[in-house]
Amino acid sequence: MRIALLAALGAVVLLSACKREPTFDERYDTANKAIVDRAKQIDAQIAGTGTPPAESAEPSSAP
Repeated sequence: MRIALLAALGAVVLLSACKREPTFDERYDTANKAIVDRAKQIDAQIAGTGTPPAESAEPSSAP
C-alpha cells in the first residue's frame, strides 16, 4: 500500500515539474515583440541625432 502511495506521489511530482513548451504562435509573438521593441529603440536613437547639415550643390574641389 505504501509503495503504491509513494509511486503515485512520485508520479504527481514528476508531472507537475514538466513544463509545456510554447507553441509556434507564442514563440512568434515573443520574437515579434522583441524585434519591434528593438526597432523603436533604433528609431529613437536616430531621431535623437538630428538631421545632418545639407551639403552645398556645388561639387567640392577636394583632390
